[in-house]
This record gives sequence, C-alpha cells and structure tokens, in this order.
Amino acid sequence: MKKRVFFPVMLLAVAAGGFLLLHSSVLGMVWPLLLMVKAPLQKADCLILLGGEQNARPVVTAGLYAEGVAPLIYITGFGDTSANKRALLEQGVPLSVIKVEPLSRSTLMNARLLRPMLAASGIKSALIITSPFHTRRALAVFRHEIPGIRFGIVDARRDYWSTKQGIRGFNASVIAEFGKTAYYWLIHGIAPFTYPLESPLLPKIRTEGLHSLSNASPNSLQPSA
Repeated sequence: MKKRVFFPVMLLAVAAGGFLLLHSSVLGMVWPLLLMVKAPLQKADCLILLGGEQNARPVVTAGLYAEGVAPLIYITGFGDTSANKRALLEQGVPLSVIKVEPLSRSTLMNARLLRPMLAASGIKSALIITSPFHTRRALAVFRHEIPGIRFGIVDARRDYWSTKQGIRGFNASVIAEFGKTAYYWLIHGIAPFTYPLESPLLPKIRTEGLHSLSNASPNSLQPSA
C-alpha cells in the first residue's frame, strides 16, 4: 500500500515542480521520460482515435488508415466525435469504416465504453492515437481495462506546439497530465509503469545527469511490449 501511494505522490511533486519550471527547458527534458511511450503496430484490427487535438489526431489516424495499418476506425470522446469524424472524411476516409462512441468524458470511460463495441467486432489488436504526453496513461488504461486485446499507441503532434504561443499551452497540458497520471494510479490503481523503459538514454542520464537530454529525442524511448 505504501508503494502504491508513494509513486503517485512522487508524480504530483514532479507536477508541482513542473509548474515552477513552466518556462524552463528542464520540463522539456523530463516529461518525455515519464509521460511518453511509443508502441507502434505494423498491422492492427482497428485504429482508436481519442478525442482532442482535432488538428493532429485525426490527420495521423487518416494517414495510418491510408497506409493500410487497420481497416476500421473507432472515434471515442464526448464533444469531439462530430469534428473528428468530419476531419477523417475530409482526409478521404470512407464513412463505412468509421464507428463512433460519443458518450465518454475521460480516458477511463473511453476504454470502458469501447470495450463492448470492440468485443462485438471481434477486435484482437488496436492502435491508439493520442497526444505525445498522453500516450503512457492512455496505453496503461486500455491495457488495464481490456486485457484481451493487444494495444499499441502512436502520438500525434501539432505544429502549433512549436510556436512561441503554443509552447506555454503545451507545457500546461504536460503539467496537467502529471496530475492525471498520479490520480489514475492512486484512485483507479492503473500503474503507468507496468513495463520497463528500454532506452540508450537511461545509462547516459545516470552517468551524465539530466542535462545530457538537451539534444536527445523522445522517439528513442521504446517500451517493452
């Protein structure tokens, strides 16, 4: 029990520190290690488009469909489904391959309300599309709630986040994600670190410190499936 409480508290402390470092490059060095995973699938039974970031997530999803990664797309999330569906259609995705779950208001409910829909379609593997800072929690939630399906995840990025105006909003979303991750761990028992990170960056951090990440890319962080 102590261990279960300690790690969420630790993440909350990191979130508080991140708030103080909102304009610091340190936050940019730390968050990919704690919040981001990459677990792509070459082929899947379906793509799962989580609500939000309508200028990025549907575009990446449509691209994956066009590449033949999966034949079906599930859109999930209250308030986003119409816009995401329209964005997919504009990207050339056929209406016949799109399925919608319009009621869920959280990542946890995304998974729980999609569960019977995926089961009814006989889905055995699925690739989730979401924002980079949301990847670790989203993957942990879906694996926890639907253990019978093999899940992968890819991130969708907005060009706006690289602008001077977008950086502040991006950092605020990152800090909020630390709190959400801790909450899911403490309240729902969904541990985000259910498998170890395998990365050449980790030995470098141990020997040279966090400053060694200044030129590193989070794309080199790979989860062990």
